[in-house]
Amino acid sequence: MIVFVVLGAAVVFAIAAVFVGSSAFRLGHEPTTAVLDLDEAVVETVERLPDYATARLSYDEVRTLVVFEVEHLGEKGLSAMPGEELDFADRPPEVLADDDAVAYVLGRATEEGLDVADEDVFEVIKALLAHLVDIGAIGRAVPPLDPPEK
Repeated sequence: MIVFVVLGAAVVFAIAAVFVGSSAFRLGHEPTTAVLDLDEAVVETVERLPDYATARLSYDEVRTLVVFEVEHLGEKGLSAMPGEELDFADRPPEVLADDDAVAYVLGRATEEGLDVADEDVFEVIKALLAHLVDIGAIGRAVPPLDPPEK
């Protein structure tokens, strides 16, 4: 009788160990999904802006610029709306240039009639990207390459 109890406990433990181990392995190797809360992103972006930018931009303008940059990331295939899937399996890592993001956001701002300075747009994008790094939505900035020695 005791042999059956010990044998049953060992089988239950083995099944549980395999299940927990395989789940832990799978979760450890799948990328996490970060969800952007727009209101939180705007607040965090405003808090990170330098004084000269906050003196020239209203809260609503910052929110609009944040939305434009999120649109830009979506067009590059780096963000998705709820229910949409991103597939990074067959793609190399994406590197976005600062000037590309600023040009996109400035273009959208012009379309919407916003009068914002280039440096303010750059600061908003920089602050937003820092927030996205903090929540795990994107990776850190790529350090500049050293120029080749002659």
